Amino acid sequence: MDRYTKIAGRFLRHGFVAGMLMFAALPTHAASVSFFLDQSNKLPDGTNYLSVMLTESEGGVNVVVNTLDPFNSIRGDHFGIQKFGFGLSNGVFEEIENLPDGWRVKHNKRMDGFGRFDFRLQGKGKVRTDELSFTVGGVSLGDFDSLFAAHVAGFEWCKTDDDEERNRKRRWCGDRDCVTSAYFAGNMSVSEVPVPAAMWLFGSGLLGLIGTAARKNKKAQAV
Repeated sequence: MDRYTKIAGRFLRHGFVAGMLMFAALPTHAASVSFFLDQSNKLPDGTNYLSVMLTESEGGVNVVVNTLDPFNSIRGDHFGIQKFGFGLSNGVFEEIENLPDGWRVKHNKRMDGFGRFDFRLQGKGKVRTDELSFTVGGVSLGDFDSLFAAHVAGFEWCKTDDDEERNRKRRWCGDRDCVTSAYFAGNMSVSEVPVPAAMWLFGSGLLGLIGTAARKNKKAQAV
């Protein structure tokens, strides 16, 4: 192999690796993760009561929380999410934006049965919604703590398997066996948080550099 062929081959190998690393720096499509709140301080655990979706964008993370079918048959007047709690592992963010009218942000507040949270978003009085959406600026998906919680009110759930008895107690919600509000929680698994595409590309570039170095070392040893 002549000298010019060797130079061209080296240029192509290094150019390919550099191209991959440059491509890794380009913006990637938004990553998202979704999970359920399936624990409760009053209702049975193991039911998907609410869904949570976090979508990473250029300005931060968009959060959407929805109540699910288990509430449809027991929802009453002024039903909906009244509080929502979450934490950030790095404690750094720009601000919480796009909250519904009448909602405000509290700090270091309890969500009954599930401990304290860095942020508790809440509606005033009976300001509730079956879909809560907002944006946490200046953060990524990996900045969130795993545990999330919500308070839902305005439903009628009775601790009985008897349909006639349940319906009777729904009409008289002063009964101690009738639950009209509860807290719900769930975990976002670390394994569910997607690795950004740029990281995969960066890793591929590093592997390319390692492979090039290994080939050079092997040739040097053969001489």
